[in-house]
Amino acid sequence: MTKLGEFELIDRLLKPRAALGQPFYRNPLALGIGDDAALLPPLPQGEQLAVSTDMLVEGRHYLAHADPFRLGHKALAVNLSDLAAMGAQPVAFTLSMALREVDSAWIDPFLDGMLGLAREAGCPLVGGDTTGLPSDGAQCISVTVLGSVPVGQALRRDGMRPGDQIWVSGTLGDPAYALREGLVDMRLEMPQPRLALGLALRGLAHAAIDVSDGLAAEVGHLVQCSSDRDPASTHVQAVLDWHVLPLGDRLRQAIAAGTVTDAEARQMAACGGDDYELVFSAPPSATAALQKLAGHAGVMLSCIGHVRHAVDDDRPLVWRDHADHDMDASLTGALGHGGFRHF
Repeated sequence: MTKLGEFELIDRLLKPRAALGQPFYRNPLALGIGDDAALLPPLPQGEQLAVSTDMLVEGRHYLAHADPFRLGHKALAVNLSDLAAMGAQPVAFTLSMALREVDSAWIDPFLDGMLGLAREAGCPLVGGDTTGLPSDGAQCISVTVLGSVPVGQALRRDGMRPGDQIWVSGTLGDPAYALREGLVDMRLEMPQPRLALGLALRGLAHAAIDVSDGLAAEVGHLVQCSSDRDPASTHVQAVLDWHVLPLGDRLRQAIAAGTVTDAEARQMAACGGDDYELVFSAPPSATAALQKLAGHAGVMLSCIGHVRHAVDDDRPLVWRDHADHDMDASLTGALGHGGFRHF
């Protein structure tokens, strides 16, 4: 076990690893780690910055004994997922950490996991900060990602329109089930941000968000933002099909084994969170293009509902049964507003 100071951390670990294989550091206009601020090369004409920050707090978002390699990956992945939801191309990121100590046995694999994903995504580490904590303090990892997107082409939350179909990528619920059962799950510990899908949805999707806090909560955000965008217009409402939610393999196996009921599994898929898939709305005219996109990208896309005018009903979303009838709110319980709460 080797204890490192702040400048040793920068010199021995961050600088050489951050530069490895990154075209950013070969650009004469770029300046990364080691100065008072990083300098980014100018964006291509017609592009604008997309910026997102997320924190992972020990005891709240991860356990003290979490595998450092997977934790490093996840700390960056959850931020890249936000860029994917905006249809933005990664440019760079910063890392700030409040740590009880800098132990090489922990920081080495942590940075390997983080910077391995950074290289895959073409998103170099360009700066950040570190500070010490008391021996009983909760560690905190904060990542800020920068992305670029053509002006006017960003995928936003406030674009839902009546008549849109609602789609989600991949499957839902396995991370929530693994967390409940205390199981090791790669989707929970090392999520894969849907960057390529986000880029491909430009011009197809009207609104998008990533599924971090639970599908129901995220769709609720889309509805709220879309309704608030023009208060004078009729508010929108999402209608989700309970029976077509794309359950993960682990959940399906659990249903077959009798570990969970179908209803319990669907509630985890609807409210569990940590899926880091993309949920988005698009017009029916985009269906063929989306199906073609799914085939080319190798990602499953499922149509799980639609958007309608909210008439005399202030619920952001309702659930629909097999017979295409709105389900009674008392039967679905927390499904209308479920999801992870940060406070």
